Amino acid sequence: MKRIATVCIIDDDVFFQYLAKKSLESSDKVMKILQFHDGEEAIDYFLEHKDDEQKIPDLVFLDLNMPFMDGWQFLDEFTANQFKKELITIYICTSSNSKFDQIKFGTYPQLEGYLIKPIPRKEFIDTLEKMLQN
Repeated sequence: MKRIATVCIIDDDVFFQYLAKKSLESSDKVMKILQFHDGEEAIDYFLEHKDDEQKIPDLVFLDLNMPFMDGWQFLDEFTANQFKKELITIYICTSSNSKFDQIKFGTYPQLEGYLIKPIPRKEFIDTLEKMLQN
């Protein structure tokens, strides 16, 4: 069975983190899950390991509204850097239904999708399956 090597969850909501991790684990489509509680913690990890393809995730679920560094700030730092791993797929996971956020979403070519919370388990599974098919 084909599996995604590493998936990353970047979200300050512990409840969302827990549910997302359980959904991903139960899918049996993911080998490793990284979790970060804000964009700053995540970008520090990404930059520390930017030359190590094995440590950089294949798929990222990114919240927009977080303390210290929000999702947009994370994306700005992310796009300003180059990573040895070329294909890193990012999905926005947010409770924001804002038109501004949805328009801004279109300005980041590496963003694959915009998921509105609460995200059902099936939507996580569908996202994983879509990625595995590509």
